[in-house]
Order: sequence, then C-alpha cells, then structure tokens
Amino acid sequence: MIGVDFANGIVLLGVPAVLLVPLVVEGLKRLGMPAGWATPAAVLAGAAVAALAETLRIWPETEPVVRVVLAAVVLGFGASGVYSQAHGLRRPAATPGTDGKDTI
Repeated sequence: MIGVDFANGIVLLGVPAVLLVPLVVEGLKRLGMPAGWATPAAVLAGAAVAALAETLRIWPETEPVVRVVLAAVVLGFGASGVYSQAHGLRRPAATPGTDGKDTI
C-alpha cells in the first residue's frame, strides 16, 4: 500500500503538519474567524497539508509551487504572530487602582 507513513507523521517539505495546522488555524482566527470554527478549520487545514504532501509524492514537479505556498503560510502567519506578541509587550501594564474604578 502506497501512502503517507502516519507513524512518523505528515511532513511537508520538512515542516511537520503538527506545526502547520495550528499555525494556519491561529492565523485564520487572527483574521477574524470565530473561535467556534477552529475545529472545522483544523480538519480542513490538515486535509490541505496532507493533500499537498501527496501531490508532491505523485507530481514532484509541483515542488516549487508547494514551496511558495508553504513559505507564504509559515512566513505570513508566523510574522503576524511575532508582530502581535511584540505589540503586546510594548503596551504599558495597567497599574492597579488606575482603571477609573474605586477599590476598597
């Protein structure tokens, strides 16, 4: 039987699907996808990664296109996550008792 070796996981051009799928889902959530759609999005992202891995196995000449798609996802969503983290670190922390509410 020809197929993906699931014991070793699905790998797309050296990047494990177990890293790609959460990256895609988190990126979609940052783009405004409701959190309730995270599970269906994860299933579809997993299917897309598996399909791309199989496409490379069947048609190796598609590697440049798959490499561009993979780079766009990893670099794009990865950079947006890094930006969000850095942006969050620059916000001044709230000082207790300065939020306009009286504390007793």
